[in-house]
Amino acid sequence: MNKNLINKDTFLINEINKMAIPLVFNSVVGMLIGLIDTAMIGRISLDAFGAVGLISTTINSITGVLGAIAVAFNIAGAKSEGKGNTKDLVDNFISGISISLFIGTLFWLILFAFGDGILKVVYGLQGSLLKESLSYMNLFSMTTCLNMMLFMFSSLFKILNTTKYLFIGNITATITNVILNYILIFGKLSFKPMGVKGAGIASVISLSLNLIIYVFILYKKKLIVIDYLLPIIKILKLGLRLIRKSLALMGQEILESTLLVVCINAILSRIGVLELSAYTLLESVVTIVLMPMYSYASTTLTLVSKNYGEKQYEKMSIIPRQSLKLALIISIGLIILLIIFKSYIVLLLTNDYNLINYSINYYIIALVACLFSIPNNIYKYGLQGIGDERWVLFNSIVINLIGIALVFLFSLVFKMGLYGLYLGITIDFILLSICDYLRFSNKVTNKKTETI
Repeated sequence: MNKNLINKDTFLINEINKMAIPLVFNSVVGMLIGLIDTAMIGRISLDAFGAVGLISTTINSITGVLGAIAVAFNIAGAKSEGKGNTKDLVDNFISGISISLFIGTLFWLILFAFGDGILKVVYGLQGSLLKESLSYMNLFSMTTCLNMMLFMFSSLFKILNTTKYLFIGNITATITNVILNYILIFGKLSFKPMGVKGAGIASVISLSLNLIIYVFILYKKKLIVIDYLLPIIKILKLGLRLIRKSLALMGQEILESTLLVVCINAILSRIGVLELSAYTLLESVVTIVLMPMYSYASTTLTLVSKNYGEKQYEKMSIIPRQSLKLALIISIGLIILLIIFKSYIVLLLTNDYNLINYSINYYIIALVACLFSIPNNIYKYGLQGIGDERWVLFNSIVINLIGIALVFLFSLVFKMGLYGLYLGITIDFILLSICDYLRFSNKVTNKKTETI
């Protein structure tokens, strides 16, 4: 019996890794784009470094919220694929892409028109920092539309268990981004130095290339066949259905990621440019540690959703636990390497020695704090896979309000600076992880009991 259990666990681990490992490589590529932008901008000026960090973290967080539409498609599409309903899968994909294009374009137009006022009111920016931030935002905000469509393709490839194609598109985009960053930021090959503007242009071009590659792969490999035009009325109907299903996911993402990020940036921007830049630098390093988390959490969502539809509750209960173990093993290994080579890592990101010396003081605590977000994300995605996103939303409302209050209290009231910020974030992650784990375990236990 023990041998059978071991074989089942081994089979499940292989199944998880088959989907997750290509996603890890995909995350590596995405992380490299961010690090390359950060490293090159870090060699221009402190204001430019802070501007890129402020805008990129804010817009990426908002993009993550809007990307909930792709998560809703992932859940619905996995169930359709499990039932063998390919037409429903294709219809939802077409609708999701269309809605993503519309919303992403609208978001860019709004920021382009009112960005100056938003940066002044929300972040209190002025002078050269405002100028650099606005220049970068006008271009980088276009990536919201591109990323929303890329999220849809990513969900489709995961549903079809062809995640290897994600890596192909992203590695090509990354190489392009590296070359363009170097040429446009520093002014090579007869181009004038563009600074943060060049970084924004490079990001838009590389993501556009990524999208073109995905479309080509989908057409060439015939992963799904789209040989008909979906009526606009049906696109709107299915699109609105995806939006309705994603509302709770969006609300949860807003409270857990975007609101927290915006509040942290608002607090840091009022403490000082050095603190803001240090946090931006450290978040770039933290991104490396969290690569496995997003890959295994996404895999958990897809596999839990499929097994939930098939009523395989025993297997479903094991998936998050195994995903968490695998993600933690890789993340802890990455932390050890990052600590050993911390001087080289920080120096790679910036040559501002004042910023380097300040950031090193918070290096280890930043890496340790991010570990506590891994259980939360794994079990959060598991809960979404079984349709419990409303509870996740309520849980996020309560705990993240507490987290924001703690960050404000420790950082500003107690004047603990970045130490207080990371302490508040850590407590927030721990509370979320405990609640999500207990909820998932309870829901699965109840389902098992119902089938007896």
